[in-house]
Amino acid sequence: MMQFNRTQIGEAFSVNLTTVDKWRRSGCPATKDGQNVMYSVREVSDWLRSRDMETSGTLDLGQERAKLTKIQAEKATLELEAAKGNLIPMELVVETWQGHIGNARAKLLAMPAKAAAQTIGMDEYLESEQFLTGLINEALDELSNDGLPKQHIKSLEAIAEDLESAANANG
Repeated sequence: MMQFNRTQIGEAFSVNLTTVDKWRRSGCPATKDGQNVMYSVREVSDWLRSRDMETSGTLDLGQERAKLTKIQAEKATLELEAAKGNLIPMELVVETWQGHIGNARAKLLAMPAKAAAQTIGMDEYLESEQFLTGLINEALDELSNDGLPKQHIKSLEAIAEDLESAANANG
């Protein structure tokens, strides 16, 4: 196994001699060869890796504060966007889409029975086509609202009223 002196190991790991000395005091594997302290690149590398794994479980207070500050800023941004009406709670979106899909399903399943009863007495192709087109358009009109849940529409209206009153008070 090839051995390196203090200067060579510092160069190998791109650190200064003070850091090499600090490593040795912290338990970095080294051997004495007379007056010289010798290091193995593999042993030093393994020691550094194991030390990093051990210290990765410890908390750095500065890093944790920075993470907390970032999370608090993100939370404040989300709350502001929700207050402005730019965000809709996921539960409302899911509930609304489930309602839309249920309504569409019901309308589509009701069409054949409604169409059969009405078109059975029709003699003209054009009359049947117009009736079926009207039936489809009626279902589409019923299904084509703006898609916003009623709760969200009410909160948007309240926000709009607040903005109007603020604008009137300032202007």
